[in-house]
This record gives sequence, C-alpha cells and structure tokens, in this order.
Amino acid sequence: MKITKLVAGAAALATVFSGFSYAGTTTIATKYEQTFRENQDFKVKFGINHVFDNRMYLGFEHQRRWRDEVSGSPELAENLFGIGYSYSLDEANRWSLQPRLEYKFNPGQETARPMLRLNYRINDAWRVGGRYRYEYQTFREGGGPRSRVNRFDGYVSYAVTEQIGLSWNPSYAYLLGDEGRMYTGGSDRWEHEFTVGYRINPAHALALTYKRKDKTRDEATYNAGKHNDAAQLTYSFRF
Repeated sequence: MKITKLVAGAAALATVFSGFSYAGTTTIATKYEQTFRENQDFKVKFGINHVFDNRMYLGFEHQRRWRDEVSGSPELAENLFGIGYSYSLDEANRWSLQPRLEYKFNPGQETARPMLRLNYRINDAWRVGGRYRYEYQTFREGGGPRSRVNRFDGYVSYAVTEQIGLSWNPSYAYLLGDEGRMYTGGSDRWEHEFTVGYRINPAHALALTYKRKDKTRDEATYNAGKHNDAAQLTYSFRF
C-alpha cells in the first residue's frame, strides 16, 4: 500500500512539473546506491526538478533505504525539497552564482540547508566551481542539541566528447560546537565523488558515481577503521 501511494504521489508530482515544461526544462532522475562492506547499505532515490526560463529552480527527491538485503519494503530515509536561482555574472555567461535553499525530512529529524555556489566555464570542455553549505538541524525527536555543520564543495568537470563527461566533487565538512560526532569519530570528514556520465541523446542520460568515504571510527560496530565506499547508478530523463 505504501509503495502504491508513493508511485501515485510521484506520478502526480511529475504531472504538476510537466505542466510548467513550456517555461523551462524538467528533469526526472532515478538512482540506486549501495555500499560493499559489512552491514551493506542500499538506497533507491527518485528526484524531479524544473528550471524555468527565468533560471528559477524547484526540486524534490524521495529516498528509501534498507540494509543487508532485508526483505520487505525499504524504509523511508529522506524527503528533500529545494528552491534556488542562477545569476549570470557576465555577458559571456562564463561566471554564474547560484543561491539555493533545501529543507530535508529524515525520520526523527529535519534540517535546513542554505547554500551558495559559484561556477566558472573555462571553455567548452572544462568547468569548475565551489560551494558553501550551512546545515542546521531545525527539529530533533526527543529534544537535545541540534547539529550544525559547515560544508565546502569543489567541482571540476571535463567533457571528453559531446556524449561522455567526467567530474570530481571533493567535499570537506565539520561540526560547529562541541556536540556530536561524525561517522569518522571526530568533528570533521573528507569525501570525494568521481563520476562518469554518458548522454545517450538530449533527453536520456546515464551516470556512474564512485563515492570515496573517509574512514569510519575505530570503535564502530561495523566497518571500523575502514572506508565504507559506495557506488551509485543514475538514469535521468529531461524534457
């Protein structure tokens, strides 16, 4: 029943976004992600976003997860809503500035994520960028301290051909305040994402991403002192 309602809701949302398609571009994406070490983690994701002709962005992503191939329906992991805008900073459209606000709902907690990204197109093949994101936990079930995180991202992409692209996204994050710890056992962590993308045609595209995680804390029950890396396969449809 839950899966039926999810599919119906996703279809309704897609219909709403497609109604705006005359004023911009709509992208629907499905993703599958998994880890490979102990206590394996599996995630399925569905996302839809629309970029209007005036460069305003609206997006939504639903995520479910399960561990160790447990039978039954995957449990809710996250719902994410986003709104943003893209400003061109020069006549040649080489520089752009993208403020965005995201709000995510996880079981037992909610988080606001304002962010600002700066992009630069070096030439037709190379693009670089940087982003700052502030994460503030607005709700935590049971009370207690709410986490606050500073995150910094870098972006480098290279178009090998008109159909094949490569990208690298390093990120560094650290906790603000003395409360809580990250999965590393400390107050900060590094992560890297390496992606190979293939554009089948203007409407359809595939991407394979390898996510390099920092080492899990030494006293963890699973994957102690190891890099619990993940792989993600993405299919997107644009219209």
